[in-house]
Amino acid sequence: MFNFNNKSRVKIIVTAGPTREFVDPIRFLSNPSTGRMGYFIARACVNQGYKVTYIVGPVPVMFSKIKGAKNISIISTQDMLNSVLAELKSGSVLVMAAAPADYHPEKSYKHKIKKTETPYIHLVPNPDILKTVKKYIELKKLKDVILVGFAAETSNPEKNALKKLEEKKLDIIFLNDLSKAGSGFRVETNQLTVFRKDGSCQKWKKDTKERLGYRVLEEIEKWLES
Repeated sequence: MFNFNNKSRVKIIVTAGPTREFVDPIRFLSNPSTGRMGYFIARACVNQGYKVTYIVGPVPVMFSKIKGAKNISIISTQDMLNSVLAELKSGSVLVMAAAPADYHPEKSYKHKIKKTETPYIHLVPNPDILKTVKKYIELKKLKDVILVGFAAETSNPEKNALKKLEEKKLDIIFLNDLSKAGSGFRVETNQLTVFRKDGSCQKWKKDTKERLGYRVLEEIEKWLES
């Protein structure tokens, strides 16, 4: 069970940043995530006395490590999944703030593809980290694991966030509507809406990702204490 009298015994795993899926040695599929949101969530958790594992993809150096956390650097979505499963245990909170690539090339070329080659690149799905985690929890009979997700959406944002909350059996999901000014990748602010498993939701005003890191943690704490 979670023991808030000793926060250092509550393990919080935070993922951040993008992943990369290589087409050849120098080209890859990815996205513009800088890891800023996940970084500030993880840093808030460390500052509040929690035991934190920070699993981060290729991000700017300023967001690559957190003093006081266990830092794990990864490249691919499979790398991120492997690291999450290795760190997960009973009494953990998993915050999936990362933006892992959904697909990878079926074939990764060992040499740089030349313009004259005109390659055919067939994409296949990556494993769904949260769905795999849920199956792993059931297989290993882990107890008191809280799953927190993020949904970055450009259309039908609330509908898609609620669908993700239900399909991935999350406790909380934070919607990040990328169509809103000052939200999403490569900006210092976000405007989040929190949806909870109990059916409640709350739309937050736009704020800096640094302050939102603490607010996300407060939301998680409320859920754990409920």
